[in-house]
Amino acid sequence: RVVDAGGGILVPGFIDVHAHTDSDLPCAEKFLAQGITTVLSGNCGFSPVNLDEFFADFERTGYPINQAEQIGHTDLRRVVGQGDVYAPATKAQIEQMKVLIQQARGAWGLSFGLEYAPGAPPEEVRELARTAVDAGRLISIHIRSIKTDGLRSLEEALELAVITGGRVIISHLVYMFNGPLVKQATAMIAEYQQRGFDVWVDSGVYTAFSTYAGTPVFDEIVFTKYGYSFDKLRAATGKYAGQILDREKYREVRRDSPRDSFIYEPGTPQDIYDAYTLPGLMVSTDGGKAPPGTGHPQGAATFPRFFRMMVKSGRMSFLDGLRRCSLIPANALHLPHKGRIAEGADADLVVLDWDRLEETADFPGSGDPGSPPRGVRHVFVNGVQEIENEKRIPGVLAGMCLRHL
Repeated sequence: RVVDAGGGILVPGFIDVHAHTDSDLPCAEKFLAQGITTVLSGNCGFSPVNLDEFFADFERTGYPINQAEQIGHTDLRRVVGQGDVYAPATKAQIEQMKVLIQQARGAWGLSFGLEYAPGAPPEEVRELARTAVDAGRLISIHIRSIKTDGLRSLEEALELAVITGGRVIISHLVYMFNGPLVKQATAMIAEYQQRGFDVWVDSGVYTAFSTYAGTPVFDEIVFTKYGYSFDKLRAATGKYAGQILDREKYREVRRDSPRDSFIYEPGTPQDIYDAYTLPGLMVSTDGGKAPPGTGHPQGAATFPRFFRMMVKSGRMSFLDGLRRCSLIPANALHLPHKGRIAEGADADLVVLDWDRLEETADFPGSGDPGSPPRGVRHVFVNGVQEIENEKRIPGVLAGMCLRHL
């Protein structure tokens, strides 16, 4: 079969190292439309715990993109009986979690979301991280809140690479740091990398982050003590989707609809430009499921937006930008057959219409967060075409379940 790619640019399929797809089909369709062919999911401490069941469901139903899955610390705590995110796990609960990590066949890594489980002490984190690394898994980590710990939170995460000797991925850098702290954080990360530790970092290209309303991320103390402002708080989902929230509506959603999501805008575009001065910083979406017309545009727009902001603007070369979307994350995840165009590599391929390439999704209240980008002309997953001339080919589910051996 001959596909007309005249005038296009052939690139490897993009790899998203920080996703929350977890086999959600509409989420994967949005990822596919922007050229993402492989994701690492189960991030920020949230994941299925029964991975045998998860992988069996994946293989039974099929999926548009390749997916590797981690096992999440916060959900492990819940399963062993520690549902209080503000309290430490007991010694017995830690031992139970260690067994579950060892038994999590196929898990690509252990993910921590320490801002979501602030009661987990460093000792608990270190002990579980050692278990995961001993089982051959990577560590991904959404660090503790910098509102209380600043760069100490980042140092705690980086030290896991020292203590365990394992691979550590620091999650969504710009969402965790803004202003002068971005440069300080990138300098600290670069120091650990230069010392030879197996440290990787990802970041999106938005300064507004989104997460569930009922989590510790949006505890009221962040507004009363740590400088958050209600004029920067927007509902991402639910009955107020798209609206800027006042204190009364914020409290209502937290109380009645804690699984609805908020969007908060703490930074500026300069934070993104500063973050991407870090060599090898990988592009990630942090995208997850949301009802149609709601949620954060990152799940539909991140990679085209990255190329517009960082490459088309002249801030980095095309090849440097492309590596951050493909080859570097493939190396971080130890996927030698992905992220490159080569004989014997997996045929995860994208044809870009460079002049047209741009995002169209926007925040709720301003546009459609799920609107597909322009300029992603053709997408192949494992050699099977799933997008042709920017249109989804119905019913094609060529994604593979990537089990860690």
